[in-house]
Amino acid sequence: MYSIKTIAALTGLGTETLRAWERRYRAIVPGRDEGGRRSYSQQDLERLTLLANLTRQGHAISKVSGLDVEQLRKLLNAGGERVVEQRLFAEQIVDALRDYRIDHCEQLLKRALIANEPLAYVRDILAPALNHVGQLWHDEKLSVAQEHMFSACVKRILLSMVNNLQGLFGNRPSMLFATPSGEPHEFGILMCCLLAAEQHYDCYYLGANVPAADLIDAALKLKADVLVLSLPKTPPDAETLADLNSVVTAMGEEKVAIWLGGKGADYWQAQQQALPKNCEFIADLDHFHARARQRRNIG
Repeated sequence: MYSIKTIAALTGLGTETLRAWERRYRAIVPGRDEGGRRSYSQQDLERLTLLANLTRQGHAISKVSGLDVEQLRKLLNAGGERVVEQRLFAEQIVDALRDYRIDHCEQLLKRALIANEPLAYVRDILAPALNHVGQLWHDEKLSVAQEHMFSACVKRILLSMVNNLQGLFGNRPSMLFATPSGEPHEFGILMCCLLAAEQHYDCYYLGANVPAADLIDAALKLKADVLVLSLPKTPPDAETLADLNSVVTAMGEEKVAIWLGGKGADYWQAQQQALPKNCEFIADLDHFHARARQRRNIG
């Protein structure tokens, strides 16, 4: 039998992720030892390893958590070709960055956008490329300048596409996208902003590291139906948690829905006795896409 720390080390999944998958998706139901601590079998380890590999390939945990081990194996094998394509695309991006050919990066990104629906583009092409570039920067195999050039290129393309897809006429449901103070990572909300624009939402993009008072003021003045916040860092900074609590309280009084995503949001949710009624945790891009469509149809 394995402890949760051992399972985390063997699968590469964080303990918070393991608890979230158990709590939210029933992906695994571990036993308990005499002290009440989680205890995992060899079969649990195999299943979690398959799930971890599939989510790294881009599959949403909400889509694969209900599959049995044999189905997970088949899906993993079938996904090998897609992973190869993702790696080839990411390597083309990296080769262009190393030569500072940002024009070629932009061409590659635009061609992929034209050839794919927005969800497939952000989930299967853009997100893996961003992760690859980010890892190379972290490993000091790409410079800060090269990583920043790529980030600026991606942001420019996504926001341009958002602007092309929407009219901001004021007669459609609206979403406001931001990250709170202390959270500089904005690509999650950028990709969600594109998915929302495709579904005919009016989208207001504030960007990263926005103080609570400004978030609240913007949401009220713009009359946003949904405030979409991303917290990738875990655990979140104290400043981020304080701002999030302020926003949740204020938006609850105004009955504005808040959709939260990222590992930091999952961490915050785990600390709550009960999730506030106006808050909803969004697990991944597929989940966001589905919820946006559902809300649009209801509205």
